[in-house]
Amino acid sequence: MFPLFNALLAPFYPALGLYTLYRRFVQKKSAASLQGQWGHISPEMRAFGREQGPRIWIHAVSVGETMAAKPILAALRAEMPEAKIALSNTTDAGRELAQKLLQSGEIDLSFGFPLDLPVAIIPVLNAIRPDALGFVETELWPNLLHVAHKRNIATFLLNGRVSDNLLKTAPKLGPLWHWMKGNVSGFLMRGEDDAERLRSLGVPSEKIEVAGDVKLEAPLIDATQSRKQWRDRLELTSEQLIVAGSTHQGEEALILRAFASLREKSPSLRLALAPRHLDRIDEVITHIEAANFRPGRRSQNERPDENAVYLLDTVGELADFYTAGDVAIVGGTLIPRGGHNLLEPVVRGVPVIFGPSVDNFRAAAELILKHGLGEQTDGDSLAATIERWIEQNSDDFPSRVEAVLAPHRGAAKRMAHTISESVRTRK
Repeated sequence: MFPLFNALLAPFYPALGLYTLYRRFVQKKSAASLQGQWGHISPEMRAFGREQGPRIWIHAVSVGETMAAKPILAALRAEMPEAKIALSNTTDAGRELAQKLLQSGEIDLSFGFPLDLPVAIIPVLNAIRPDALGFVETELWPNLLHVAHKRNIATFLLNGRVSDNLLKTAPKLGPLWHWMKGNVSGFLMRGEDDAERLRSLGVPSEKIEVAGDVKLEAPLIDATQSRKQWRDRLELTSEQLIVAGSTHQGEEALILRAFASLREKSPSLRLALAPRHLDRIDEVITHIEAANFRPGRRSQNERPDENAVYLLDTVGELADFYTAGDVAIVGGTLIPRGGHNLLEPVVRGVPVIFGPSVDNFRAAAELILKHGLGEQTDGDSLAATIERWIEQNSDDFPSRVEAVLAPHRGAAKRMAHTISESVRTRK
């Protein structure tokens, strides 16, 4: 299959070359990205390949996958302290984050991911000489998998998920899909649903492990004491509080509009706003006053009265402050920003409401919606959504969160152990 696949690819080499030049000079991608795509070998890559002990290559496309890789990298360090770890990325944004991991010692090498062509991947494999290769989430590349398999390099899909697109297209690929999946040593999947999808695509059960989702390893936090302290400080007794955290420009006005309409029905309802960027405080205060409320600033220890919106204008207190709330709204989701950590309030026992923009936290959003730990909405429906969750006020919410998150704890450790066992077996 390897010769046939590459014979079919050969006529596209000129187009691929032009595309990489377009990315470099028109889309202004970095020179390192262009070099990485065509298998440029740096002195650091050659030095990595000469290191003693196991060498592990992890590939993460961009920032989201790199963030998912971080706990796996840490678990590999703990499981195999003698190992050297390389991280490749496709995008410049991913490379920037990888450079920070390199500087902090979380990885030993950062480089650009090569095109899946023999002329690019073989020099890279020759240089870094990995004992194991892991692709984060969805990335599977036929040529790289084939050559790695021939060289007895263990290959894994890490925190694996099966997209709707793969579920539809894999059966149409026929021999290509059969060849590709046959060269993967193990599929370490984020959940049983994705594992079942793989089985439906003909992957043998013995190759599949449900390891859990590394993005959902957050521990449940006992918020009892913190909630009491914050509510005492705010002089809240039976009043219900909405906490809107990490808000961006354009979101405060939507939230204040929804809050104003709810106050007409429930005068005791309270709101706290925590803008993502503190240099916008004056702008947020303007929005609060335009909605006929008074700002009560945390930084000035102001005591909010019934007509005040509490303004958390300090650094580092939001996560703990969520415990004071009865429902949370996570910002960066009601406008196209990709969202912020949706689990931050949930693990503190507070249900979460968020908008449609969750690209940066899609796994968390899916889990929250699947298990009824919050709701997705938009600006027009925000008031009705808040009202629904305020009325629920479920006492068993923390226990439900614990039941949902428990299977994912230790996911990174399980993946690292599987990689370690495979490397040591092959030595």
